[in-house]
Amino acid sequence: MTQRIRGITDEEASGPVKELFEASNRMLGRTANLQRILAHSPYVARWLLPFIAAVRQPRAGAVSDVRLRNLAVLKTSTTNGCRY
Repeated sequence: MTQRIRGITDEEASGPVKELFEASNRMLGRTANLQRILAHSPYVARWLLPFIAAVRQPRAGAVSDVRLRNLAVLKTSTTNGCRY
């Protein structure tokens, strides 16, 4: 299965999308594929970014074990037929 909606690259990002990617890099250390896809609607992506950070980053409030979070990501990807 391939992505149905292509993510926006760093080179393509401008305006609010570029700001979103910079904030994502500050909060998460990278810009996730989900953020790149949601960047087609940058204001929705901007609203979701703090939630993603709170769930995934211990310094932003995440209390679950990182191994458990990674296992959940892998299981969800496998269930959805993702190849990467």
